[in-house]
Amino acid sequence: MAESDVGESRHLPEPPLRLLAIAGGGAIGTLARYGVVRNLAATSLGFPWPTFVVNVAGSFILGVIVTLVVERWPPTRFVRPFAAIGFCGGFTTFSTMVVEAVQQGQHGRVGPSALYLLASLAAGLVAAGLGITVVRGRILAIGGDRSIPDPDDLGVLFAADTGPSAPTDTTGSGSDRVVGDGDGVGPRS
Repeated sequence: MAESDVGESRHLPEPPLRLLAIAGGGAIGTLARYGVVRNLAATSLGFPWPTFVVNVAGSFILGVIVTLVVERWPPTRFVRPFAAIGFCGGFTTFSTMVVEAVQQGQHGRVGPSALYLLASLAAGLVAAGLGITVVRGRILAIGGDRSIPDPDDLGVLFAADTGPSAPTDTTGSGSDRVVGDGDGVGPRS
């Protein structure tokens, strides 16, 4: 291995259409957040309802989208980048939540600041779980031997790009096992 290869990423470059899908979804998500913020008045140093609402709604939407894409719909190259990464990434805003909490703390409102952070985290977790539950149609986990695919395993998509080959183990174990061969790595077929 040449010195110039050390530390370089070995990930495939993003196809331009996928990047356009992410950018388009991000633009729409950002405009949607702007619309919500404009229609929900925030009071000076009061509870930051606009940011809370977009983050909780975004968590619900993301739970729905990821569950649909991973568990219900056939593999697609653009729904997840457009809707989950782009739209939800543009719609939700972790950084604004943190800045609002810091500003409240700087104005001596440490209690409400901590409550805002905890409420945002708890409500976001509940909303994401509710979104997943709505799509699955049940509260309990999927039973039996049905595995839930890893939402970040895009091996199916890359396999479609490179031909009919199964993805191999990328855990760094040095094994050439096929992902999903019953060893607990990846989805089962």
